[in-house]
Amino acid sequence: MVARYDVFLCFREPDTGHTFTGNLYAALRQARIRTFTDAGELKGGDHIGLTILQALEASRISIVVLSENFASSRWCLDELFKILNCMKTENQAVLPIFYDVDPSDVRKLRGSFGTAMAHHEASFRKEDSEKVEKWKWALTEVANVSGWCFRRGNWCEYEYELIEKIVQHVTSVVPRYSIFLSFSGEDTRSFTGFLYNALSRSGYHTFISDEDQTSQSNVGVIEKSRLSIIVFSENYARSPSCLDDLLRILECMEMENQLVCPIFYEVLPSDLRHLRNSYGEAMAEHESVMGKDSEKVKKWRSALFQVANLKGWYMKTGYEYEFIEKIVEIASKI
Repeated sequence: MVARYDVFLCFREPDTGHTFTGNLYAALRQARIRTFTDAGELKGGDHIGLTILQALEASRISIVVLSENFASSRWCLDELFKILNCMKTENQAVLPIFYDVDPSDVRKLRGSFGTAMAHHEASFRKEDSEKVEKWKWALTEVANVSGWCFRRGNWCEYEYELIEKIVQHVTSVVPRYSIFLSFSGEDTRSFTGFLYNALSRSGYHTFISDEDQTSQSNVGVIEKSRLSIIVFSENYARSPSCLDDLLRILECMEMENQLVCPIFYEVLPSDLRHLRNSYGEAMAEHESVMGKDSEKVKKWRSALFQVANLKGWYMKTGYEYEFIEKIVEIASKI
């Protein structure tokens, strides 16, 4: 499954949702790490919802905040069991945070964890006892995974210091690019090179691509990006690999809520929308090679029409460096 999120946060809302985990979530998002948290809003009945399961399976790493009342929640335990399954079968990374609890209490089901499991055993019917055994297994397993412990009142470390460590750890283990640049090197290699340098200097993880690379090699990078910037120039549509990248970018925009910003470099949006000038010539050339009824060419035509209707930037006159500064400024706001 393609990873839609970098991090899945599993936690007990009343314990840490408005304090530690809330601040951790904000810090991860600020670091442009795609993070999913349900905060108790997407659960129903005694089972975690399908949306949460899909998000969990589509994450690269799960952070489990084990707090005093974690085991009293059947939803949290169901999530934990699924997380441990993904760790075993999908090699998904798991990072436990023992927040004001001792890992040995989780492992040996002592204290509040023992009390919670005893309550579950008493309330479940005999035929449901298998579920309780799965929860016990999951608690034992997660307690043996390398993680971090935090004790409130221990002045050796503040919460914000632990949060910084977690963000740094996730950043180091989660491969990701913040921005993907698609362009035709024949037209805009200089402009896009300056734009790439400006984005990199501003701290963005930026991947630069052009038509000399195969579109297949860019698929994974596009999916990992938060923002795709497409530099449309006179010869962009003559490149099949650029057009394939465009298709994948628009798919990620629709399916993964990825941001897309087109730049019209000395071409008009109407050239793309109505396939005029070089864009009309390029499509005619593709049709002559692939056939007038080619499904691929039809998809390219549709993609060009769609992207021409997105909000973007038009570069025709003026200094390029001023235009690039505006793009970086808008990217920072995004």
